[in-house]
Amino acid sequence: MRKIFALIRASWLHVLSYRLQMVFTIGSLLLGVVPLYLISQALQPMMASSVKGEGGQYFAFLIVGLLTYAFIATAAGALHASLAKEISTGGLEALLSTPTSLPVLMAGMIGQAFTHTAFRALILLVASWALGAQLVWSAMLVSLGILTLVIIAYTAIGIMAASLVLAFKTTGPLPSLILGFSALLGGVYYPTTSIPSWLQPFAEWVPLTYGLRPLRQTLLQGATLQTIGTDVAILTGFTVVLMGVSLVAFSAALQYAKKKGTLAQY
Repeated sequence: MRKIFALIRASWLHVLSYRLQMVFTIGSLLLGVVPLYLISQALQPMMASSVKGEGGQYFAFLIVGLLTYAFIATAAGALHASLAKEISTGGLEALLSTPTSLPVLMAGMIGQAFTHTAFRALILLVASWALGAQLVWSAMLVSLGILTLVIIAYTAIGIMAASLVLAFKTTGPLPSLILGFSALLGGVYYPTTSIPSWLQPFAEWVPLTYGLRPLRQTLLQGATLQTIGTDVAILTGFTVVLMGVSLVAFSAALQYAKKKGTLAQY
């Protein structure tokens, strides 16, 4: 853990050296939540019946969807972006030659991105609550557990993308396709019940579907674990399978890159 925190701290020191940019980031978040509030208020009469089973308030529904999407975008994109940077600068071989284990290196590479996303999410969540988003704060711990499962599932997809970078020096369309389908079918902007019937079977293959629904039911209306158990169980299954496949793929890609001697070539 000490090594992971050291890597994250080094990344944060670089980010914090641009203080004005950080101020603008916080300011843009606070200003950005206002249009979301106004739009959601205008759509509330239309969306009330659709989101009744997931809190009933479209503003809070939308905020939870957008925050979760921010986390899965980081999970799917942070590792391969960091890996590509290290390869292009010749730093990956140097990192791998240290006594630090590969899981620790990977965690350190994406740690700053995740903590930055968490910081932005906290600001947006508090600002939304101040504007009237109805949140069940007592359910926050359970909600964080569900969010963690979602993040791990999409981190597995990020590891697969990193495997492609190691082996072929490009991710191809994989991350963009996964995130695009997740936004379209996973219920970020609207509940999955509002998706046309011919698309709903595809939504059942999107991990986000089984993350956002229980997350909203818990955080927005205080649902119990018994109520959300089925969705959480399916999400856990997705997480275990995806992580297993991704680790096998990454190990194979790393061995391939070492054999070809391309770890320092991009």
